Amino acid sequence: MSSGVMPELGNLAWAPLAAVEEVEIFDRYNGVPTLGVFRSAGETHMFWRVVGYTGDISLWLYVPLSPGDERNMQDDEGPGLLDGIVFRSPQPRFATVGVANLNRLVFEREWSVPAGLDQAGVLRPLLDFAYESLTLALQADLASSRREVYQKAENAVRQLVTC
Repeated sequence: MSSGVMPELGNLAWAPLAAVEEVEIFDRYNGVPTLGVFRSAGETHMFWRVVGYTGDISLWLYVPLSPGDERNMQDDEGPGLLDGIVFRSPQPRFATVGVANLNRLVFEREWSVPAGLDQAGVLRPLLDFAYESLTLALQADLASSRREVYQKAENAVRQLVTC
């Protein structure tokens, strides 16, 4: 993750660090947390399952929150939580895109969320970034188990990109 916090592969997507001190869940789908915040080492990050309500592969976004972001979130408990942080952010924001298989992180890369994107505008750049990152990772010399899961994730994201 940005701000020096990197998710640990194999961890649950909504608690991506071994040293998570607290997880606050704002939304769930079929019992799986899909939106919330976690705190670790004095930092707060928002997590959001962007894609993956069916199938094994899911894409997650982790955004570090400033104290101002946290104060703004206290005023909104609905879908507006992502406004100004992911949607319609006044400036680009560094975040981490995570790919999970069966809700366990298998891949992550830092990404700069473009400024000003509305809800409909976030998905395509995120999918393009994830697909390109997975394709590049598959060019490396990987252990067969890692190659297999990256290929599975790349195929799932490719299907979404071509829709």
